[in-house]
Amino acid sequence: MELKIALGATAVLCEVISAALYLTDIFRGNTKPHLYTNLVWSVVMSIAFAGMIIGGGAAGTWATGASLLLILITLVLSLKWGTTDITRSDKAFLGAALLAIVPWAITKNPLGSVILASAIDACGIAPTIRKTWRAPLSESLAAWIFALLRTGFQIAALAVYTPLTVLYLAEVMVADVLLLTVILYRRSTSERKIP
Repeated sequence: MELKIALGATAVLCEVISAALYLTDIFRGNTKPHLYTNLVWSVVMSIAFAGMIIGGGAAGTWATGASLLLILITLVLSLKWGTTDITRSDKAFLGAALLAIVPWAITKNPLGSVILASAIDACGIAPTIRKTWRAPLSESLAAWIFALLRTGFQIAALAVYTPLTVLYLAEVMVADVLLLTVILYRRSTSERKIP
């Protein structure tokens, strides 16, 4: 149990470092968070966080709570310092995120909502990937590396491994790897074009 607490604390530390790097980059004008990505993530992360707590995730849930706080702060900051190139699909993802609450309310079983929230979260990163593909320096590489580390530590810190506790974190890990891949690939191809 002490190991799980240490892993949970390490996940929170990674989140704090990621948040500090990300917020610093926003204030410096280097990172431009996408408004709708953060709207979608705030809804689905709230659902996932509640599901993980109900599922008994224990120390593995701490960093998700810290991440939720960062997402809410980033959402507010994106109103001034973010990008708002909003498409129809962005609006559809937000609507779907809000609808993800319905299965839980109807069935009183959080798993359906966590599954739906995880799927929507995976789609919710699309505006950020699209933006980062066009402007590879518009996201903080170091912050996303610490976000990936955080998720790995969170999974290791979970007290129980069930779909309710693991599904969302597994999806987040895949999304983080995908975004990091886009950042690294686009930065490397952009650098090759410079004479």
